Amino acid sequence: MAPTQIRPVVTLLLFSFLISPSVATDDDTTNTQTCGRGLPPTPFDLDSLTCPDPSPETTISNPSAFAPWTHAPYCIEAADSPWCVFTNAATPSGHGISIITTPELASDVLSILHSQFDRPFQAPEKVYSARPYEVRDVPGKGKGAVATQRIEAGRVVLVDHAAVLAAVEYPADVMKEEVQEMMSEAVARLADPGCVMNLTRKGRDEEGVAEVEDLLLTNSFVVEVGGESVMGLFPNVARINHACDANAFVHFSEVTLAMTIWSARDIEPGEEITISYSDPTATYEERQNALLNIWGFKCNCDMCSAPLSHRGASDTRRRALRQLQKDVIEQAQKGEFREAIQTVEEIFRVVEVEKLGPYMGDMFETPARLYYHMGDLERALEYTKMSLSEARDFGVPGPKGRERIEMLEKIIQRMEGELLAKEKGQKRENRGF
Repeated sequence: MAPTQIRPVVTLLLFSFLISPSVATDDDTTNTQTCGRGLPPTPFDLDSLTCPDPSPETTISNPSAFAPWTHAPYCIEAADSPWCVFTNAATPSGHGISIITTPELASDVLSILHSQFDRPFQAPEKVYSARPYEVRDVPGKGKGAVATQRIEAGRVVLVDHAAVLAAVEYPADVMKEEVQEMMSEAVARLADPGCVMNLTRKGRDEEGVAEVEDLLLTNSFVVEVGGESVMGLFPNVARINHACDANAFVHFSEVTLAMTIWSARDIEPGEEITISYSDPTATYEERQNALLNIWGFKCNCDMCSAPLSHRGASDTRRRALRQLQKDVIEQAQKGEFREAIQTVEEIFRVVEVEKLGPYMGDMFETPARLYYHMGDLERALEYTKMSLSEARDFGVPGPKGRERIEMLEKIIQRMEGELLAKEKGQKRENRGF
């Protein structure tokens, strides 16, 4: 089972004079071997760097007639535009991809499919040469991903490409049965339908149609593609189970349609790799309601199994955190920098106690800029260096990631120059000049 929402980045840099570049940026991939429609295989699938060999059952006799799709689009009529299943069963992922959408959005995805593997991954040192986990039976959870080696914080655990992308909402004149049929067709047309169907342990009905709908709903993320919200099913990511105190987090790249799992802390051999299906900053009741209503289970992770008094104290801190985030924005907008600094320090305390650091985005930049506005260059430099360290350790690599690191390096260089000039000026004053 996989979550239907992406890791939230709770940034404090919301007021106008603060810059808030995203830590999570686009990942890039490359390889020289080509296959399918000229797309090279992704280097992340290190267990199988070969081009798929689609069988006659999964392709049409003349695939070039529908290039770059390997099948004739399967469509139903709607009032404004037809809704279709577009499939390319020869993508480098091996399982292929099916997209349930309108022709307009399909064209946006098409441009992504043409370019998703044509750039190098910008931080190869973060990627393991062999997959650092294996899928095993996990008591009470079915299958799960268990580390086979020590995984350091800020490393790539897994990169997966979508097998199915499906619209979240459909026109009123499209019947539920038609949507179910499109979902079933989308999976059947993949080069490896089993990569999706093996995610369920439920018994199949005669057609398997309703089962496919349930499977997609309970194993998908909601991601943004071409400005539209779509469900994305990532077969390998779907094996990562939930924990409110997860040791990993997810990032989706609209540039490559890839979902990346990053380690939020060190993960030891034999430890299950987990991500949060709900908002990591939510209270106990909020998390349980979301998990039960959307995925149909009650969480019994260590955090949720803690004594009632511990859960209550945690909820109190999390509610306070929300108010503190609002307070620091208002204080900064009013120019109350000292008060804002005190609020930020309290936020840091709550974040540390609740272990929310990996989910708080660029939080070190806030005090850096506040101290700079106060004229405290030493503290501003200290927090800017902490922000740079965070970007290098946890920033998802890509063009924007490089730009952010370069920006922080320039800011540090400028601050160090200002401090040096300030020190020289003070020395001249002390000498009586």
